[in-house]
Amino acid sequence: MPGNSEEATGERAPIFIVGAPRSGTSLLRNLLNRHPAIGLCDETYYFYYVYRRRRAFGDLADPAARQRLADRYLATRRIRRLGVQLDQLAAHLLRDGTSYDAFFTTLLRFYASAQGKRRPGEKTPQHALFVEELCQWYPTGRIIHLVRDPRDVVASLLRMPWGGRTALANARLWRTCVTGAERACRRDNYLVVCYEELVCDTETQLRRICDFVGEEYLPHMTAADGSPAPDAWWFARAREPITAGRQGIWRAQLTRDDVATIEWVAGELMPRFGYEACAPPANLSVRLRALTGTVAADVQQTLTQLPRIWYHWARPTHLAAEEAWIERQTPARGKSIEGEC
Repeated sequence: MPGNSEEATGERAPIFIVGAPRSGTSLLRNLLNRHPAIGLCDETYYFYYVYRRRRAFGDLADPAARQRLADRYLATRRIRRLGVQLDQLAAHLLRDGTSYDAFFTTLLRFYASAQGKRRPGEKTPQHALFVEELCQWYPTGRIIHLVRDPRDVVASLLRMPWGGRTALANARLWRTCVTGAERACRRDNYLVVCYEELVCDTETQLRRICDFVGEEYLPHMTAADGSPAPDAWWFARAREPITAGRQGIWRAQLTRDDVATIEWVAGELMPRFGYEACAPPANLSVRLRALTGTVAADVQQTLTQLPRIWYHWARPTHLAAEEAWIERQTPARGKSIEGEC
């Protein structure tokens, strides 16, 4: 549990990778998981599926509430795809998951142990919005904030079946995730890593990251390991050999108005990470078009998302049913990844 002797000494202090979606968090997780001590869970969306619904699930000190949460959460494909023994995981959660932080800790430690690793952790990009909770739960844990040029992030998100439909919506997501993660920036357990530096000088950055988390850098961490193809095609590039060739792909994929809109939304933050604006400032006409297009897209998305919204509010503990609806709207296979960021 958070605060126990193992976590206090850092022996099992967890590692969390956060950042805007499409910033390279899957790549960094794969690199770190090649270390014999590190076993980071893939995206659990714990704060979305569990912590935000804690009132519906109840106090986990109550065994009946723990049983209900374990049954519902472990029924999701997201957890079943972790590839662990669910009956054994359930037993650990029912025994040790007596609070929401303890439940999360138990899940992470069980996954790491199943991989033969001693350092647990997790990668859900949008957990950037919950870094304060992570720091409170895990004072000796490590937060790695991966940042990528917002124009490349937006260009990639626009190609994702689950991404926002406009440059403005995706630029806002980048800004929200970056400012969320930066709430931990004054803490000793926070490290910011730029995607561009990671892919251009992988060894230097991995040495820096390993020093930050307190593990020895090993050269084989940079080598592709031939691990199985992911379920979703948008994760495929993270399994390929590292390349800097995706930098600046936005120049061929975004319109001039898109670039101006992104720099309008993200411009105050970009210089902090070494990204220079290049478009003329977005004038009133560009801003109005961006806002109008985003409002229309938001209305359309809200209408198509009504079943998910209904599940979230009317049946908040029916996690697998909500997840199944979401996945039906998001094709996981069959689309070429050629040209994807």
